[in-house]
Amino acid sequence: MIDNPREVEQAYARQYENLSREFSRVIQSKRGILAEIGCGRGQLTIPVARLMPHSRFQVVDTFAGAYTGTLRLLNKALLRDRLENRVKVYKADYLAWLWDQYSDSYAGVVSSEFLPEVNSYELSRFLPECLRLLRHGGVTVHSFLSPTPRNSRQRLLIEADTNPRWTKTPPREWFSPRPDQVMSALKQAEFRNIRVKRFKSNLIIRARAAQHLLESWDVKSSFWKKHRTRLVREGLEIPDWMIISGRKT
Repeated sequence: MIDNPREVEQAYARQYENLSREFSRVIQSKRGILAEIGCGRGQLTIPVARLMPHSRFQVVDTFAGAYTGTLRLLNKALLRDRLENRVKVYKADYLAWLWDQYSDSYAGVVSSEFLPEVNSYELSRFLPECLRLLRHGGVTVHSFLSPTPRNSRQRLLIEADTNPRWTKTPPREWFSPRPDQVMSALKQAEFRNIRVKRFKSNLIIRARAAQHLLESWDVKSSFWKKHRTRLVREGLEIPDWMIISGRKT
């Protein structure tokens, strides 16, 4: 349980360390090129690259809108971890970048918290491109927060991030797609060996730490004012993580 705003970033980093271990386990291959779509400031890129020292990475993001400034943070992190020679960064629209890539050339195409940024139509265009880029035996892996809350703390966080009354950046269609929607889209794209794994975040953030998290998620201050007593006492909880993968056979 996190109360101190200064501990939020570190706590979230631990979430990505857990994700990275699962990603590296699913990908298995220790050599080849991995593409990451929607890399942001490298929350997943950095820990996965550490775990897969023989792989190279090509990572893509627009670094625009709510993510303006993340390119600088990503480059700084790559330099700090001496990964700049293994991670090539592209500032581009994800579909334009995908269309420009050769078929059958990647060992893996991955993303984390990217699927919540697209809608169902874009999802149906995105996953076939992932398949096209993969070499035979290659894998696609995507993680996102569950849209189905298990308790009131998770429900409150989803409400803050989706209701236009509260958020400055309401989602276009969903907080996250349902796992069955992603699995169906993977099947339609002709992926095989589709797997889904859920694990609890076990991350409760309350008091001033909750206020800090809400500000970083572009939630209006009116949400904090309305729910302050509850946020101080009970806090918010990061929903369960969903990890869904499919393989090109």
